Amino acid sequence: MEFQPIILQGFQGREESLKNIKRYIHHITPVMYYRTNDLIHSKRVLWHLEEAIPKIKKVYETKFEVNFARTLALVHDDVEILTGDVQLHDKEKMNTKELETLVKDEKEAIKKIVKMYSQNANGESYEELLLAAKEKTSLEAQFVSFFDKFDGAGEAWHEVWAGNNYFSLPAGGNEGTQGGYIRRLNEFSKKYVQMTEFFNKFPEYLPLPFNFKEVSKKAIPHTKESLEKDSGYLPYERWKRTVIKNEGLDNLLTQKEF
Repeated sequence: MEFQPIILQGFQGREESLKNIKRYIHHITPVMYYRTNDLIHSKRVLWHLEEAIPKIKKVYETKFEVNFARTLALVHDDVEILTGDVQLHDKEKMNTKELETLVKDEKEAIKKIVKMYSQNANGESYEELLLAAKEKTSLEAQFVSFFDKFDGAGEAWHEVWAGNNYFSLPAGGNEGTQGGYIRRLNEFSKKYVQMTEFFNKFPEYLPLPFNFKEVSKKAIPHTKESLEKDSGYLPYERWKRTVIKNEGLDNLLTQKEF
């Protein structure tokens, strides 16, 4: 399925601001060989979603609003331009009061960022898109959230297969345990009832546990040749092929940290 590029009118400076927000800035991941940023990530989330849309439409047909979902995928992290990137690892440890404060800050930031840029994003209400990303009540927002975390997982898997042991825990845990992004992704089939039908039909989207620590012990930084080889882990292969198809090899091969 072919999609028209999304061009956001009235969003001057947005991409540069997203580019300045680095991914995985946390004490458990002090070194990320192929450190990404929110601009790279937002585009990848869109591409992962687009790859799945034909299958999503088979299950939900007209119930799934493609334009809303695609636009949401591209702008889902825009609020971080004002709030910064609160790491998921830390968010999961917050108490009720801390989470309530975070939600309040994010809603205030949404109002500010709409004034900064535009009320309209690709024919959709920019404010509604940003609220949808936070509330996750719509089917479209739930799929975007899934592929948001899938891309986070893919970034971690890419580090593991380059020999970066710092990422074995976020990748999914050690010694075959179901933690990190493996746990988070598998929770979607239970947490969001609307999505259950999709995962029943396409269970391959739910990644299985894997011994990522053992992989990281034996792996070395990526080369063009190594990226062409099958890792033996289907979710990483799906992530990798989608990125290569849309983005090329540079970000996957250019080591930024050591």
